[in-house]
Amino acid sequence: MPASPHEERPLSLLIVYAAFRAFFRLFNSIKVSGLEKIPPSGPLIIACNHLSNADPPALLSFVALVRLPNVIAKKELFSIWPLSYFLPRWGAIQVDRAREGGDLGALRGCLTALRRGGCMAIFPEGTRARGRVLKPKPGVALMAQKTGAPVLCARIFNSDNFLKLGKITIKYGGIRYFEPPADGDLRAAYARFSETIMADIFSITEE
Repeated sequence: MPASPHEERPLSLLIVYAAFRAFFRLFNSIKVSGLEKIPPSGPLIIACNHLSNADPPALLSFVALVRLPNVIAKKELFSIWPLSYFLPRWGAIQVDRAREGGDLGALRGCLTALRRGGCMAIFPEGTRARGRVLKPKPGVALMAQKTGAPVLCARIFNSDNFLKLGKITIKYGGIRYFEPPADGDLRAAYARFSETIMADIFSITEE
């Protein structure tokens, strides 16, 4: 069961976030703008593009300055020590990315967290883009529709060069709400909303 946003998270998680912030500030001169756009309470979905493995720690560690986000981690990480010890204690939601048709258990976990007022950071593309243009998955739209949570768009720049000590920038854009389709066709509405979210993300400029 995901941890409630009102529950105290373990000190170990706060230490990890602080360590990540220190790392990115020291080695990548990270710049984050727009944190004030993050509502301090209530259900929230942060939708961000995905360039590298550095994206989750870079994004989440700074979101944690405003509020503690729920952690989503791929299934494989739960079998690697010490993550196998810490992830369950952090209330992490386990997702099996290889499951055909999507991981319904992970989706239920995300919906539960949002209904309890949690904050989820989601990469709509589902995987690292690596220079490609990927079609967004409908998960963000479905969660926004099911829970009424607003979607705050964010864009991360240059994280694919973090090992080369390149400067990373994270900027936040606007908020959108899912609106029920007049024709009742949710599948088409999910697709439209997902495309709109990705367009909003990529409309955010670095400067």
